[in-house]
Amino acid sequence: MPLEIPEPKQVKIHRDVFDKKWLDDVSHTLMHEPWHANNIANVKTWPYGEKGTHLLLGNTYFLRKNDNKISYGPNNLLTDTLIASFQAIQNKVRRKMRLMEISTNLQFKEMNGTLHTDGSSSQSVFILMLTNEHISKDIGGEFFHQPTNKYISFEYGKLIEQNGEDLHKGLAFTEPYIARLSIKYVGENI
Repeated sequence: MPLEIPEPKQVKIHRDVFDKKWLDDVSHTLMHEPWHANNIANVKTWPYGEKGTHLLLGNTYFLRKNDNKISYGPNNLLTDTLIASFQAIQNKVRRKMRLMEISTNLQFKEMNGTLHTDGSSSQSVFILMLTNEHISKDIGGEFFHQPTNKYISFEYGKLIEQNGEDLHKGLAFTEPYIARLSIKYVGENI
């Protein structure tokens, strides 16, 4: 029996979706990727979308623009790995989705995100929390889900699920020089 799709204004937490070694491998690979300062939320300008409410470092590894056009990231091996990992998410939540996007964020101290949405009400958004360090104490990095007014603590490998239209933001770590990485998966519920 399929699990319920999160309604707008709900958030779900999933743990133990991925093996720790896989998380470590992906984190290591991401730390050696080129990053681009083009992750802009709430774009306000046209046609290039260069102004918005926040600017973080990011990459897009999969973007379904329409039924016939899909853009892929430059690192074929990582892109294939991330696409394959979406199946593990579908298995965990026990429902089928059409992959729409896989993007990554990189934040350092004081690089907090701003409230934004990542999809529509027919989509589910999954945020996978990663870092390049072993963290043994609370140093921030929370995920804020505005509809529930919940701050969800950072936990390596935690997968956060929400409805695509829910406002949220990722907060940076409070200690310098520690990378807060996240992978965003957007799936169209079918």
